Amino acid sequence: MTARHESTRSAFIDALLQAGSIPNSDIVVVAADSHSRYGDFVKRFPERSFNVGIAEQTMIGVAAGLALIGKTVVTTAYANFLTFRALEQIRVDIAAEKLNVKLVGTDTGFAAAWSGYTHLALEDMAAIRALPHIVIVDPADAREAFEATCAILEYRGPVYLRLRGRQEEPSLPVYAGPFRIGEGKVLMEGRDVLLIACGSAVYESLKAAQLLKETGRTATVVDMATVKPLDVSLLLELASSIPRVVTVENHNITGGLGTAVAELLAEKALGTRLLRLGLRNRFGTAGSEEMLKKEFRLDAEGIATSVKEFLDGGNKDENYYRRRPPGI
Repeated sequence: MTARHESTRSAFIDALLQAGSIPNSDIVVVAADSHSRYGDFVKRFPERSFNVGIAEQTMIGVAAGLALIGKTVVTTAYANFLTFRALEQIRVDIAAEKLNVKLVGTDTGFAAAWSGYTHLALEDMAAIRALPHIVIVDPADAREAFEATCAILEYRGPVYLRLRGRQEEPSLPVYAGPFRIGEGKVLMEGRDVLLIACGSAVYESLKAAQLLKETGRTATVVDMATVKPLDVSLLLELASSIPRVVTVENHNITGGLGTAVAELLAEKALGTRLLRLGLRNRFGTAGSEEMLKKEFRLDAEGIATSVKEFLDGGNKDENYYRRRPPGI
C-alpha cells in the first residue's frame, strides 16, 4: 500500500495560517517556549502571538484570559507536558468554563521516539477524556489534520487536538469525505471484524486489513478521528451486524478510544466481543517509531496477527502481548 508522505504538524500550520488570514480574524496563539509549532503565523501576526516561556500552566491561564475577551485561542506544547503539567488549569480554567480554547498536543503516540517514556504521549487522551466539555480529535493523516484544524477553529468551545511530530508520515490511500466533529468514516468494508482506529493507527489498520484479506478474512475499517464524542449511531449500526470489534490506538488501552468503545458497547448490551489494541499496563520506551510499533504489536503485521488470534478464539490472556523484558 503506497501513499504520499506529509506531516500532521505542517498541515495544522497551513490551516492555522489560512484561518488566521481571514480579515478581522480573532485567532490568537499562545506558546510555552517554542513558537516553531506555529510556523509562519508568528512572523505574519506577531501582535496575535504570545510566548510565556517554559510554563504550561501559565500558558493555560493566559489562554483563558484571552478567551474571556472573545478570542479564539490556540495553545500548543508537547502533549505530555500540556496534558499533565497543566491538567488542573485545563480542568478549572478551560473545561469548567467551556472556554473557546484549542489545546494542541504534539508528538503524540510514538512520535517522540528516542526521547523515551517521559515524552511519549500514550496516556494523554485518558487525562483529557475524563474532563467534561472537551472534544478530542486524533486525525489519521495530514489531510485530515488540515480539515480537523479548520473545523475546530470554527467550533465554539474547548478542543484537544492530537498531532504527531515534524516528521512526514503516510497519507491514507482512501478518502471518505471531509472531516466533521463527531463523525466516523468507513474506509473499508468487510464482514468478519470491525476495526475502529484513530490517529496514525488508522493507516496501520488499513494495511492490517489487507493482510487479513490474504488469509480470507475481511474487515470493516473505521477512522474514528473524533474520540470524544464518539459517532454513536455509526458504531451501533456497524457493531449490530459485525459482532467482533477491535479498537486500535497508539495510546494506552485505558481511558482512550478502546475504553470509550467498550463503555458504549457494554451500555447497549449488543453481545459483541471486543479486543482493545494499544499499550497494556506499560509505559513506552526509547526507540524509533517503527521499532516501537513492532514492540507493542501496533504495526500492520502485529495488528493482523492479534486480530487473527482474536477471531480464532485466542487472546484470552490480557498479557498476550510479547512476554519479553521491558525495552527494545
